[in-house]
Amino acid sequence: MTERVKYRPFTGDGEQSIRLDAAPLELVLCQVRWPELSFLQEERLRPIALQFGEAILDYPIFSEAKEISYAITPEGVTQNVVGSVFQWASVDQCWHVSLARRFVTLYATTYTNYAEFDERLRSVLENVRELLKVPVVERVGVRYVNRISDDATLAELPQLISPQVLGYQGLPIATGLATLQASNNQATYAVDDCHLQVRSGMVASGETVDPAIPPLEGRPSWVLDLDASNDRRWILDSKAVADQASHLSDIAYDYFKLVVTEGFVERFGAAR
Repeated sequence: MTERVKYRPFTGDGEQSIRLDAAPLELVLCQVRWPELSFLQEERLRPIALQFGEAILDYPIFSEAKEISYAITPEGVTQNVVGSVFQWASVDQCWHVSLARRFVTLYATTYTNYAEFDERLRSVLENVRELLKVPVVERVGVRYVNRISDDATLAELPQLISPQVLGYQGLPIATGLATLQASNNQATYAVDDCHLQVRSGMVASGETVDPAIPPLEGRPSWVLDLDASNDRRWILDSKAVADQASHLSDIAYDYFKLVVTEGFVERFGAAR
């Protein structure tokens, strides 16, 4: 078996890797979307979804919710129920699968390593192909959300993260009488036929950047949210889609390597 070629579009460094013992990862997610399909309309989805749930035995805890869309109109913000979202979780609540009419999502709230994530993703995609008969994919996205919330590490951020990413957080406040509660820095990169959207900044107490991440009460946090995607359409093949997710993961990982400092690596512990 040949070793996978590592893609490093930001640093160009395919030799050195960062392995953090206590990485501040709160969420690792892959979502695969497909076009509207005539045979996967709402009224026919539920029995197929329940069959899908029987096939993914590693996720026995089941729930069902409604997918909501929001629209801004002259009368204000309105919400509409788009359809059902079927959700499964592992017994330890660390791994989750969501299925709706036009997408499947695998995400981890306690991340181990990409090899395990990749194995689980391929299994989920194979069941999508076999049971849902989805013929074509129109978007693959991979997302990593890092969150730092303890006071000591927040105070050290200028020594841990490149100043370009810190934005307002990098501004020195001489008196100590004012504290930054919330900020939002954003950038989008084109990488070949893929895109990387970067969001960073302070998140206020009681708020979160994603429903899968519980908000923190009583204290703000700093977040680095890396979202890599490819909107190209191609035939659904579980290996090809999982390989694309791996490629997107490389893009996000290499950007992470670009913006963290040696201080960050030392702070969170690493074996190189």
